[in-house]
Parts: sequence; C-alpha cells; structure tokens
Amino acid sequence: MAVVTPVAGGGRRAPTRAGLATGDRPMAWTPDARWLWLFRRNEVPARIERLEIATGRRQLWKTIVPADPGVYSIINFHITPTGSAYCYSYRRRLSDLYLIEGLR
Repeated sequence: MAVVTPVAGGGRRAPTRAGLATGDRPMAWTPDARWLWLFRRNEVPARIERLEIATGRRQLWKTIVPADPGVYSIINFHITPTGSAYCYSYRRRLSDLYLIEGLR
C-alpha cells in the first residue's frame, strides 16, 4: 500500500485519488505540499490545474494555447513548485500544399 509521508515529519496517511481524473499527469507539489500541479498530455489548449490534496478541489491556473496553429499536442510540461516558471514541449504538423494546373 502506498503512503504519503511528510519529509519534515508527521503522520503518514494513505494517498487519495479524490479530484484526480483519467489522464491527469502530476507535475510537482507546491512548496507547502498542499497542492499538486496537474496537466493532461496531448491536449491543445492545455489546461494547467492545481489539485488541493485535502479536499480534492481543482483550480485552473493557466490555459496554454501555442501561437503556432500547427501545434496539435503538448507532450511534456514542467513547472517550478511556486508556479513562477514553466516550460513545455509540443508536436506540430508541418505540410506543404501544391496546386498543379494544366495537366493533361
């Protein structure tokens, strides 16, 4: 059985899945360990949310919409515990369209 144990000491407790949804990817804890940063891979726009562990309450922090219209998937996201900086990687689709006229 998995447990959550505070590094600074204190009681252990069983983790809860309250508030988590299928596809959520935990990214980092906030400095006070009260919130967990979440995002879902392969979604555009990408919703970056915080999950309050004690209550299961979710809070939208930011929606990421890349300016490049060819981006179809945000595949990785990383954030500092305070939310002061973040980075992400993405996939984009590049293509060329050729129009040929007058062929016989």
